[in-house]
Amino acid sequence: MTTHSPALDLNLAHQAMFTVSDAAGVQIRCHEGCLWLTLDDDPRDIVLDAGASFLTTEHRRALIYAMQPSSLSLVVAPSVATTHPARRAQAAPAVQVTFALQPA
Repeated sequence: MTTHSPALDLNLAHQAMFTVSDAAGVQIRCHEGCLWLTLDDDPRDIVLDAGASFLTTEHRRALIYAMQPSSLSLVVAPSVATTHPARRAQAAPAVQVTFALQPA
């Protein structure tokens, strides 16, 4: 049986910011515009142009900033999101992801 995670589609105005509290297993896809993103305690700066995507297994907060008006989608990849370092030997718990808009 194949299941698909629903996508959260967003449009961000220039200089708008969006926060994902735990980005593990959340694929960030840029459809239009340009996004800058970073993960807490990660020295990298990731820039996504239209057509690019980013996925991490790290359980960290992600900040997404629109460098220009942008559209994006966030999709949970269950096989990545359910892997937590402290729980690898146990059965994977149900994943609940919440997204909250944060003012810039």
